[in-house]
Amino acid sequence: MLIIGAVLVVAWIYVSRSGNPDTERAKIPTGYLSAERELTVHADADPGKPLPLVLVLHDDNSDAGAIEKITEASTLADRRDFAVVYPEAVDGEWRLDDPQGADVQYLRDVVRYVSQERSKIDQSRIYIWGLGEGGRAALAVACAAPDNGLKFVAVATVGSVGQSPSCSPETHVQHVDGAWNERITRALWDFSRQFKA
Repeated sequence: MLIIGAVLVVAWIYVSRSGNPDTERAKIPTGYLSAERELTVHADADPGKPLPLVLVLHDDNSDAGAIEKITEASTLADRRDFAVVYPEAVDGEWRLDDPQGADVQYLRDVVRYVSQERSKIDQSRIYIWGLGEGGRAALAVACAAPDNGLKFVAVATVGSVGQSPSCSPETHVQHVDGAWNERITRALWDFSRQFKA
């Protein structure tokens, strides 16, 4: 009886997880200016309709794997039907002082790569979130648009980000203090999803 129960539990877990995309480590391919830069992607390869896309930027001295685990955004993405990407800073540090610099180009390539090669993305619903220095980077990129060729309709930050740049009224901004957890991820999604470009 115990064996049958265990088999049923394993089968239920398998069936409940089937259909959800895997979280995969990837590299920007040849043909992009940011070729060979790494990222972590959680996106349905063939959704029935174009999905919103959320970029989640880690804090300095961290990485994509850590922020994916902290936020639990991949789990929420499965339940709420959006794609999520965790870009990776070089040597764990974002460098966005130059609006035409390598990290800005990389984030531009992340959006293009996921949109063209990983999933169908709703270009009117692209959002960016960040923790600490990742939040500062998210604000810098989102608020500099369209000068940098990226259009994020909403940006959200968690933790200390220092002085915030001013954004255009078309870019909606939310800041949350405290430690990032699954509850905060739900709140950021509820905030972001109401906006379209």
